Amino acid sequence: MFSVRHIEAFQAVMVTRSMTSAADVLFVTQSAVSKLIKEFEEQVGFELFTRKRGGLVPSPEAHSLLAEVDRLFLGLEKIALAAERIRSKRHGQLRIVAMPSLTTGFLQGVVAAFSREHPDVSVSLLTYNSPEVVELVASGQFDLGYAMTPISRDRGLVAHVSLVDCVCILPPRHPKRRRRELDPGDLAGEPFVSLAADNPTRMKVDALFKNENIHRHLAFEAGWSAAVVGFVAQGMGASILDPFSTDMALALGCSVHRMTQPIPFSFAEIKASSTTRNDLADLFSAQLEERLRGLHGYARPRRAAS
Repeated sequence: MFSVRHIEAFQAVMVTRSMTSAADVLFVTQSAVSKLIKEFEEQVGFELFTRKRGGLVPSPEAHSLLAEVDRLFLGLEKIALAAERIRSKRHGQLRIVAMPSLTTGFLQGVVAAFSREHPDVSVSLLTYNSPEVVELVASGQFDLGYAMTPISRDRGLVAHVSLVDCVCILPPRHPKRRRRELDPGDLAGEPFVSLAADNPTRMKVDALFKNENIHRHLAFEAGWSAAVVGFVAQGMGASILDPFSTDMALALGCSVHRMTQPIPFSFAEIKASSTTRNDLADLFSAQLEERLRGLHGYARPRRAAS
């Protein structure tokens, strides 16, 4: 019975029209190719090639057989691709891009947990502002993105929205540091470190205090959560932020508290809808969901309709 090696030799000779050239393609000797073709002819029961000036001429039967051989190799290629998809659950690369507030420690923790379960997967994590995150995922440069909502529906993206509650961060040694929960009134008259004026979380926080008619001393503001935490750690004031900077705040000696009146923070996990299913991305998403349920118990995560 003929083998895959016989078929490879036949295909190579059909393409090159030469035993010598086929041998070069297959990295074997000319005599080895000649032997394989002779054996193949004996197996199939008809002549495949005739010698003429300028090279080998395939017989009509050889042309008919080549069509079947091409289909065979196409099937083998499909099997190889399927094997690669299965293998990609344990090997491969995952490219992630995220907004700054998630990369102060939270996503690094997700990556660490993911890598312990999938040590042969390399992970890259880059930080960009939310508009750039959307562009980079839509262009196919990254497998997963995490950005502030809302996400435009006309970018060919699939978005899964999650909600978490913001937390209050107090400076080290603050008189109210031992309380588990704080009311907006607990911050009346306190120096306060805000996010930038156009930040959606800043707008929600300001609206809450305005509705409650509570005055804060708006002393400082910063563009990123990490910068706000840095101000709070220096004793410059309290703040209300997304819960993803909790680890950083605690490490700097701040205290973290739930709010009795929750302020929702929403973000979206986005993928390009045009890409094929990525098993590694799905596994990472599940890991993120698990870590979301932790958040030191300060926040109450929940899934929103996407």
